[in-house]
Amino acid sequence: MTGHPRPRKEDRGKPVSENTPTAAHEFTHSDLKPSILDNLALSRAELLVLTDEASAMTTAGQRIREIGDFDMSLIGRVEVDGVMVHRSWQGTKSNALHRLVVPEGIGLGGKSIMLQQPVWVRDYLSDPGITHDFDALVEQESLRGMLAVPMAYEGHVLGAMYVGTREYSSFGDRVIAEIQSIAETAAVTLLSAQRAATQTELALEAERKRLAEALHDSVSPVLFRIGAELQSLRALADAQAIHDRLQEITEQVHAVNASIRRSLTDLTARPPERNLPVGIEEDCQAFTLRTGIPARFVPLTESPDLDVSRVEALQRLVREALVNVEKHADASTVVVSLSARSGKVTVVISDDGRGVDGTDDPMRGSQLGLGLAAGRLERLGGGMSVVSDDESGTTVRGWVDALEGPST
Repeated sequence: MTGHPRPRKEDRGKPVSENTPTAAHEFTHSDLKPSILDNLALSRAELLVLTDEASAMTTAGQRIREIGDFDMSLIGRVEVDGVMVHRSWQGTKSNALHRLVVPEGIGLGGKSIMLQQPVWVRDYLSDPGITHDFDALVEQESLRGMLAVPMAYEGHVLGAMYVGTREYSSFGDRVIAEIQSIAETAAVTLLSAQRAATQTELALEAERKRLAEALHDSVSPVLFRIGAELQSLRALADAQAIHDRLQEITEQVHAVNASIRRSLTDLTARPPERNLPVGIEEDCQAFTLRTGIPARFVPLTESPDLDVSRVEALQRLVREALVNVEKHADASTVVVSLSARSGKVTVVISDDGRGVDGTDDPMRGSQLGLGLAAGRLERLGGGMSVVSDDESGTTVRGWVDALEGPST
């Protein structure tokens, strides 16, 4: 916590022998009152500014793992019907615990969210204080000592954070307190992200309602008038009068058709500088629907007007990177960002999955699409880089000059 030096690995507590009696340890919050938003902003401002929940969870997972140099960390989110699902991880050796569904009260994390307090074990596989529904999966990770801390805000549990070791270990009070502080901050960050998403949906719903009302007000009266005109034809006996009235009705139908076309054009039209952000957002949504993996788009700056070739080149890179994540990364989250600085427009696609072999030739095998996308960027004076490792996943970065150039 603020004012204490960061605990090192030895602060986790001394390892205990396999024969030492164990029991799940539970902690109360009597001496750790929940921080208010202002205090959290001062101590963990870098998390509060992240309205993207996937980025925030990845950052939080890295922080809690570093506190005691732990072997791994997990973060689970409470989702439908109060069931928690593991959505972020660092340092795992397999995918055994990835996207694991954890009911309340089951296992270490389930007990933590049920009690709304930290729970830890020296040896997960033999501890009598927890259920052992997930022993086989935990054993695949060779985990022994584990700590679970709930993420809660004003009594509402949003998930849990775990850290684990591959040796028999206990956990010191300072380690637990610091992880609790990060968990409190992460809970606020999650709520902020949810509220921002809700506000966006409300704004979109209000705009849809406005457009629907505008269409109703402009089209419905004309359609009613056309219907009345058609009914009045029954009273006419003169063929010429019928012909003249039908001509008037035809003109009214054309007017309504033109009005609808204008409305549809207004709905679909967007300024050139919106083409790339909208395209990336659509690709992220399609990826999420297709794979079930959250893909978030974060526009870091306003996007400048780009010619068609540059928009297509950057969007092609995003699509190829998302395809690689889908096929090979075993990721839990993806974040795509867009920024324009120093005369360059840059897209960054980051995932938290398995890293790729840095020796792979991007023009061969599964990375052929990325290689082709890189060539297209280079022909426009831009470029691409790939940074990857097993701990933090893969980050693909592509850029072009913001200046207009010849189309290709």
